[in-house]
Amino acid sequence: MSAIQSPDWQDAVVVITGASRGLGRAIAERFGARGATVVVNYRSNEEAAAETVVAVEEAHPEAEALAVQADAGDPDAIDYLFDRVDDEFGTVDVFVHNAAVTAFKPLDEVTAKDIALTYDLGVTGFLLATQRALDLMDGDGSVVAVSGNDSHTYMPLHGLLASAKAALECLVRYLAVEQAEKGIRVNAVNPGPLRKDNYYASVSEETAAAMEDLEERVPNGDTVPPEAVAESVALLADPRNEWVTGEVLHVDGGLAAL
Repeated sequence: MSAIQSPDWQDAVVVITGASRGLGRAIAERFGARGATVVVNYRSNEEAAAETVVAVEEAHPEAEALAVQADAGDPDAIDYLFDRVDDEFGTVDVFVHNAAVTAFKPLDEVTAKDIALTYDLGVTGFLLATQRALDLMDGDGSVVAVSGNDSHTYMPLHGLLASAKAALECLVRYLAVEQAEKGIRVNAVNPGPLRKDNYYASVSEETAAAMEDLEERVPNGDTVPPEAVAESVALLADPRNEWVTGEVLHVDGGLAAL
């Protein structure tokens, strides 16, 4: 029986890609609040990753955290990440794929480099990292991938990222079936418009306008706090939900139902 059979998650090892800030940090803090050991993967922001480590360890007296720098879209770096996990802990109970990157352009302007950038992390990186995580699971582990509402709702300049997220969800369903006999569950969360600081300053006017329109259509009338998505990730990972696998859980205030 894995450590995560206990409701408090103490002694469970949780690996999260893209965990230095934003949604990834919220997910790390959520598992930390239950006493888990959290591996905080980050690509380049060492300072933010260190802050996440502190936040995790302050969330629960039994929580521990380890920051590991690795590009989750690079096969060699993925191997390095999981080699570190194996050396330090010898097991993985939960793997959360949160990291994503893309080029926000119309599809008729994307380059081969843009496609590789997006798919290397969002699709290939997810599958390769999941393979390594599966090797370290003892038969009742959990994989949770973070998708996005642009996979089913049009967003200007999001076509490349949306297609990668759609592929991600397809991989989740196939992995869930293939791993079911081993007792390993694979699911995804699909958040609605996330509550982000300075979001509108970082995107085009067209995308900002589309996002504002999307937010106005959310049935519960608000953007999604990262903490709500983090709670849903923990819910899907909880082994007490042993019959939940191959699912994409929409955390969007009812937006997907429209």
